[in-house]
Amino acid sequence: MVERNPTLGLYRLRLPEGVDVQQAAALYAELPWVEYAEPNYIVQAAIVPNDPLYQAHQAWYYDLINAPAGWAIERGRPAIIVAVLDTGVDLDHPDLQSKIWTNAREVVGNGIDDDGNGCIDDVHGCDFVPLPPSSDPSDDHGHGTMVAGIVGAGSDNGQGVAGTAWAATVMPVKVLDSTGAGTASDVAQGIVYAAKSGAQVINMSMARPSPSRALEQAVNEAHDTFGVILVAATGNEGQEGVGYPAAYPGVIAVSAFDHSDPNSRASFSNWGPQVNVAAPGVDVFSTHLGGGYATGEGTSFATAFVSGLVALLLSQDSSRSDDDIRAILRIASDDLPDGATPNWDGWGRLNMGKALNTHVYRTVVPGVVRN
Repeated sequence: MVERNPTLGLYRLRLPEGVDVQQAAALYAELPWVEYAEPNYIVQAAIVPNDPLYQAHQAWYYDLINAPAGWAIERGRPAIIVAVLDTGVDLDHPDLQSKIWTNAREVVGNGIDDDGNGCIDDVHGCDFVPLPPSSDPSDDHGHGTMVAGIVGAGSDNGQGVAGTAWAATVMPVKVLDSTGAGTASDVAQGIVYAAKSGAQVINMSMARPSPSRALEQAVNEAHDTFGVILVAATGNEGQEGVGYPAAYPGVIAVSAFDHSDPNSRASFSNWGPQVNVAAPGVDVFSTHLGGGYATGEGTSFATAFVSGLVALLLSQDSSRSDDDIRAILRIASDDLPDGATPNWDGWGRLNMGKALNTHVYRTVVPGVVRN
C-alpha cells in the first residue's frame, strides 16, 4: 500500500508483515530515483511528573537531559535494583519508603545470614560501618538519601520530587560514616554484597585520589562475575585526574556540567581520559533526612542521574550488558566543548530521550578471525 503526501513530496509505504523495516529502507534508499528512505518513526508526547516540587526545582536540569522524552518511552521496573553505596538512606522518607529493596531471601530476626551475602538479617540493606556488618543501613549524614532520591524517588505520585528511574528499586548499602568518609575495604565489601544480593546497577557517588587493590578486586568481581554495571563520580577537586573507583575500566565515570552554562564543566568537576559522560551536578534538588528536601552540588549527584538512566535502559531490555550500555551512552550523549579541560564530558551530556530511543545491534561474521 502506498500513500502520497504532495506537500512534502513523500510516499508512505506499508510493508508486508514480517519484512524488516530497516533492511527495506536501506534497499529503497539505493534506488536512483529515491532521495532518502527511512522508517516512519513513532513520536511520543513528553511526560512531565506531577510531583509538586518538580517544576520549581528540578525541571531545568531534567529538561536539559531530555528526561521527559525518555519517560514517555520507559519509566522503570521494580525488578531492576540499583544499589546505592553511600552514607545510607532514610528508609522512612515518604518519597523513598515505597522504593526500598526488600530481601526476600532473608528470614527476619533469626540471627542467620540466610542468603550468604555477608550480612545477617539484612531485610532492607546492610551497614558496613563499622564492622561487623549490621542490618540497619539508615542514613546519618544526608548524602546517601539525596543520591537515592535522584536515582529513584517515588515519582508522579503527587508529592515531593521526581527521581530518574520512577519504578526502579533502591538497595541501601552503607559504606560511608556520619562524616561522609569510609575505607576502601568497607566500599569493597559493599560492592560484593550488592552484587551477591542481586543489584544490576551499583552507584558509587564517591572518589579517592589513589587506587586500591581491594577496591579494584571488588569492582572486577562485580563486573566480570556478576555482570553488574558500576557507575561512579570523577571527583570534586576541580583538577585533572579522575578519582577511584571511577578511573577503573569496569566503571562508568561521571562528571558534572554547570547550571549557569550547561555547555561547560562545573568548576569542581575533575576531568581526564577516563570520563565517560556528564550529568547535572549543580543546584540539584532531592530527598533529604527527616522526610525533607535539599539542594546540593557535586559529581556525586551527577553520578546518580546516570545510574537512574542505566536502570531505565535495563528496564527496557534486561539482557543489556555493560558494553551495550556504554555503546548507547556513546551514541546518544550530546557532545560539549572541551575548552581548556580535555575530555571533561567524555561522550557528552546525558540525553535520556535519545538513549532510550537508541538500539545497539552487534554483527556476527562467521569465518573472520580478528587478531
